[in-house]
Amino acid sequence: MKEKCIFGPVQSRRLGMSLGINLTPYKTCSLDCAYCECGKTTDLTIIRKDYIPIEQVQKTLKRYSGSSLFRSKPPSCVTFAGFGEPTLHSGFGSIAQFAKRTFPDQYLVLITNGTLFPSHPELFQEVQPIDIILPSLDAGSEEIFKKIDRPHPSITLASLVDGLIQLRENYHGQIWLEVFIVEGINDSESELYLMRDAISRISPDRVQLNSLDRNPAEDWVNSTSPQRLIAIAEFLGAELLSKNSINIQVDALV
Repeated sequence: MKEKCIFGPVQSRRLGMSLGINLTPYKTCSLDCAYCECGKTTDLTIIRKDYIPIEQVQKTLKRYSGSSLFRSKPPSCVTFAGFGEPTLHSGFGSIAQFAKRTFPDQYLVLITNGTLFPSHPELFQEVQPIDIILPSLDAGSEEIFKKIDRPHPSITLASLVDGLIQLRENYHGQIWLEVFIVEGINDSESELYLMRDAISRISPDRVQLNSLDRNPAEDWVNSTSPQRLIAIAEFLGAELLSKNSINIQVDALV
């Protein structure tokens, strides 16, 4: 059975109308995040493969770009996201180049957990066609990183942060770092100080704070009060994302 490789367009709080590109089978990822709205990871891996044939993805994107739906209401962004970690696809670079040629008037966006950059440095070149990269940082300590993000055994918080620092040095597009707050887990004063230090070293263009909005993979993940989120956002120098937040239009920020 063929994998679904595009979805939407859908309305995004951060990106406006966004067409999604999915490059992996359901829940193939290098993390098993407790808060993931797609559920638990079933294939925890750092192995890059041609999970969905490149030709299939290209044909689907080309067909959509010529459709009446696209012509009548083009999205603001074309976004690599979906059911797992997009950079696990071994053909990510060529697909990104094809998407850039096919959708020259749209922002090309990558939503990633950022964990593969240290072990797969070829990604620094592969992401060059991308206009905006949205990686994640959910912890300041290894203990909390393992509790919330539940990584593949080869991944550490230190390697993640180092990879994002290298990304900043090798990539000249926009980096919007997302921090997901889990009440009672990563919102302590000590953890927030460590996260703020890591954010400073990564030097993203924007920091966006998020909390639980949909059903998580684990029922112990709880949302944080709006007042607490506002305080954390101010401490981290972040924009607050919530279900009640005003949509952030990408063309106003890039």
